[in-house]
Amino acid sequence: MDIDKVYNLFFSPTDTTKFVLQFLSEQISPNYKNINLTSRNTNLDDVSLAENDLVFLGVPSYAGRVPITFKERFSKIKGNNALAIVVVTYGNRAQEDTLIELFDMAKEQGFRILAGSAVVTEHSIIHDFGKGRPDRKDKSELISFMQKVKNKLQEDVLLVDEIPGNRPYKEVKLAPMAPDFVKENCVACGKCASECPTGTIDSKTYKCNSEKCISCLRCVKVCPINCRFVDNRVLENLRVHLTRLCSERKDNQFYL
Repeated sequence: MDIDKVYNLFFSPTDTTKFVLQFLSEQISPNYKNINLTSRNTNLDDVSLAENDLVFLGVPSYAGRVPITFKERFSKIKGNNALAIVVVTYGNRAQEDTLIELFDMAKEQGFRILAGSAVVTEHSIIHDFGKGRPDRKDKSELISFMQKVKNKLQEDVLLVDEIPGNRPYKEVKLAPMAPDFVKENCVACGKCASECPTGTIDSKTYKCNSEKCISCLRCVKVCPINCRFVDNRVLENLRVHLTRLCSERKDNQFYL
């Protein structure tokens, strides 16, 4: 099958999922287009997909589920029978029901699922877990996966009928983790507020609405002087909780 256009459609507050999708899509074509659903400013009316397009759909796993913000934005996109590779990234704990949920969402929006993958990356909050991943071994596995995808495209395209996981999906239990900032160090550039995926940071005070924050850490990632942070006590409690779950190296998962 000949592919017309290649797209990366993602929610990636810390840019990790974006990196993985771009690495994968580059194995198909260097001429891909990014559709960034992290940003509130992305005009979804401009997204027009066709049957001969290949779309890499990517999200990070948030407590074993697809981020709610992505779900809301993705529901407005029509797949128009385009082929999709569903990709979930997770920080060396578990992706649980994230991939099956993304798989179901993609089918519901009119995509044909060509393949799926759960890729281990550095944890977005506790960076010691999965540190440096995807590493050389991971990238070799991703290249091999994409070679199989290319082989599949050259033959009769067989779609993925199912992805392992639970239906109904696991209950979402997100611990509140709204970042704070050092007011004395802040240069009032406004980047944290403008790039917050949910618009929960006040554009004048730069304070975060903890009730609406999804703990994605986009504001921490984009702060040019590193003055936004998560409270050390919260981080330490999370580290203690995750140590047993995240210390052992987890494997990437591939479905073709």
